[in-house]
Amino acid sequence: MPCSSISIATARNVRSENRRDNSYRYLVDMASLLTDSLFGVKGYVAVVTGGASGLGVMIAKGLVKNGAKVYLVDLPSVSTEKSVTELNELGREAGGSAHGIPCNVCDKKAIQDLASQIGQREKHVDMLVSNAGIRRDPPLQCNVLGASLSELQASMWSSRHSDWDDTFRVNTTAHYFLSVAFLPLLEAASRLELPDGQPGRNGGRGVVVITSSCASMHNVTNVDLTSYATSKAATDHLVKLLAAKFSRFYVRVVGINPGFVPSSMNPVGEEGNLFSALFDKVPAKRAGNEDDIAGTVLYLVSRAGAYVDGISLCVDGGRILLANGQE
Repeated sequence: MPCSSISIATARNVRSENRRDNSYRYLVDMASLLTDSLFGVKGYVAVVTGGASGLGVMIAKGLVKNGAKVYLVDLPSVSTEKSVTELNELGREAGGSAHGIPCNVCDKKAIQDLASQIGQREKHVDMLVSNAGIRRDPPLQCNVLGASLSELQASMWSSRHSDWDDTFRVNTTAHYFLSVAFLPLLEAASRLELPDGQPGRNGGRGVVVITSSCASMHNVTNVDLTSYATSKAATDHLVKLLAAKFSRFYVRVVGINPGFVPSSMNPVGEEGNLFSALFDKVPAKRAGNEDDIAGTVLYLVSRAGAYVDGISLCVDGGRILLANGQE
């Protein structure tokens, strides 16, 4: 065969190989857009406070169902055994698991012990979901929209200093100390070398998710939630402050602001619920559910949300679009 024919054949082979290589690289690149790649948390380590019920257990379900290991944290007086059993069963197929640990997040020393205890078991923590919260309504309640001046004053004055102190201690201060206590473990997750050679932060690892409330974003007056809403507004700003302080290490801090979602604080569907008359007035025409909450958290803690930092994401079906101080 003449040399020119060999050169032409060789060139054709090279072009063919290049096309195959490019096709392979294209398929590999496109694989990163698959749901499992974007939202996967298999093998991630999570700490979820207020985890035995309500929003906490909803979040934990979403994590273990997708293969994460979850440390479920709640008060020493609250048993996590039932929730842990259910979560382990739920996560069996995907390799997810749950482990209960008691901790009073109002106690700085208890928070330090919690971080130390988990640090003895894990080399890193991919996410801290700081979710525990309380609400202390005035003992003497009234219809804020229809009360007389004296009735309104009496109701608001009935709030105790301890109610405000407790509310801020759980809803704001605890998030601060938990985030600081777990910072080294979160930073270790952020710089963890992943199988593809990228740092953990590129996969969403090393993030604090703080549960706030849409009550921080409106001035609704149908019920007096003043101490609660004020603490949540402080929490929203805390998200930004912590994110800025942790930014050099790219330990992300984000918040979620749920609307009406079933919990012990807000027993959606039960008779006598303070907010039941408002559910149909939400643009979504319903209360939230565990899919809404778990899906939001999965986005924020995975590759899909790895470029999101310092924001509070409202998950309320459009509630704050209409909440205007009248209802």
